[in-house]
Amino acid sequence: MPSVSAEREAAPLSVGVRYLTNRTLDGEGANGPVYGAGRGTPRQGRCEVQFTPIPVVADLAPSLPFYLPSATKRIHISAEPDPAAFWGELGKASVRASTGSVVLFIHGYSNDFERACRMAAELQRVLDGEAVVLMVSWPSSGRPLEYSRDQAAVEWSLPWIAEAIDRVSRLVGPDKTHLVAHSLGTRGLIFALEWLGTTPSVVAGELVFLAPDFDAQAFAAHVPRLSPMVRAITVYASENDAPLKVSEQLHGFPRLGQGGDLRTLVAGVETIDVTPAMRYQVLGHEYFYRHPAVLADLRRLLVSGTRAGERTGLRPGLEEGLPYWEILATPAEQTGP
Repeated sequence: MPSVSAEREAAPLSVGVRYLTNRTLDGEGANGPVYGAGRGTPRQGRCEVQFTPIPVVADLAPSLPFYLPSATKRIHISAEPDPAAFWGELGKASVRASTGSVVLFIHGYSNDFERACRMAAELQRVLDGEAVVLMVSWPSSGRPLEYSRDQAAVEWSLPWIAEAIDRVSRLVGPDKTHLVAHSLGTRGLIFALEWLGTTPSVVAGELVFLAPDFDAQAFAAHVPRLSPMVRAITVYASENDAPLKVSEQLHGFPRLGQGGDLRTLVAGVETIDVTPAMRYQVLGHEYFYRHPAVLADLRRLLVSGTRAGERTGLRPGLEEGLPYWEILATPAEQTGP
């Protein structure tokens, strides 16, 4: 007979995430509104993702050195037609969170709306009641071969992303606004901040780039404009990121999210190299919500604001006088001396 704790672990968990999107509304489906890949008008609402543990696999997955899905994820989407009601509820939700913070999350390339919801819900599940995740979903096609189209779509979205950042910052305050972007979403976040930054002022606390698909050399030139607008900047990078290797070939230059020998270090930016944690999942690009060690470090950063040099599970390094940190590969390493 299973224990009470085992029964609780096997019970489904429902996680809600509020969203903003400028995708087209393509109708109604079995899961609620269907948002497509076209350029639409801004809308808002809520995704509910139900995580149901897969028996046996859920117990086995944490001990494996590679990613194995341990839960099924069912999604339900609802729209909120009244923007004032949406922002009012977001403000109330942030007050209920222990830190009072909102984490504005911008997804990356090749993400349809439902996939982005699941990713944001995973981040919300890890943050639990510590902070509220707000997903910003621009019209990515969700198709890997349409990179140029996605790049154009995120650039078209810049004024709208900038408005979302400004509204969150005004709602909860800059210190309680954290900005997180994955992959090509980094391009949207950097340029949106610069859109806002004609008169530089602090708009957010943590600025976090996860596997950023951005020109590594160009990034250094943007940092002086970004730094006055945020409390701190963190970059997560990996040598094992297959999509960024393809992006490097496509663009002809290394990407900011590449680690190892291509690690990008900039004064005033904390670089976390995920390379020692290995690829973990096939493409090595989505470690931020699949690798437990990376998730744990990201949670510490967003919840406490503790700097890399003071967080457990990181090993310091130095390259040409600039510091960086590596995520330790195994739980045993993280708890060791």
